[in-house]
Amino acid sequence: MPSKRRLIQAAAGCAFTAAAVLSLGASSSAQSSVPDISPASPPSVTEPPAKPKARALTAREIKQQGLDRYIDMSRQRETAPTLVDASQSKAAASVPTPAMKAGAGTTGLASGCWYLQTGYGSATLGGTADHTWCGDGASVTYTSASCTGSTNWPTYRYEGCQNNSSYGVGWNVWDVTDRWHFCTAYRPSTGACGSRSHPWQKNRYGANGQVWFLGWSG
Repeated sequence: MPSKRRLIQAAAGCAFTAAAVLSLGASSSAQSSVPDISPASPPSVTEPPAKPKARALTAREIKQQGLDRYIDMSRQRETAPTLVDASQSKAAASVPTPAMKAGAGTTGLASGCWYLQTGYGSATLGGTADHTWCGDGASVTYTSASCTGSTNWPTYRYEGCQNNSSYGVGWNVWDVTDRWHFCTAYRPSTGACGSRSHPWQKNRYGANGQVWFLGWSG
């Protein structure tokens, strides 16, 4: 009888040990099935540009900025700029073809200067561009463009911008393409950049304050 009791106790002990092992295995399996929580992904950087802010410069502003040498102040008018989204097919037909104008300043049309601020971006990165131009109603007589940018995300870095111009003074239009450069996968530990974004937008300006938005890309 004692030996039989010992056999029963030994069997019970083995069963308990096996149950404990199974229980630990199940717990380990349950823990390993819990997915890792990944860090938040950076937001999208592809957003359409906001509507630009444009206005005519006053006679006082024109003189303060030294722009009165580029227009006939006796014919200066504060003509409000017109904004046309020529990236839409219906408005594309209204965009004038670039042409060199001879005899600038002899047309008898109103003169003026205008300022436009445009930009691209989102809450995490962005760029702005400032454009100033003057015209005598037929020809562009002065142009100026500048740009800047910034970021607000740990793995984003602003790397510069460019204003690429064509036509302009002596022509009926002035074209400006603004392009910004961003690192969108910056690694602080190494200083390396894994990917980059180069958004751009292009405007055409007329000699009487017209603005045509020609296109953009994020």
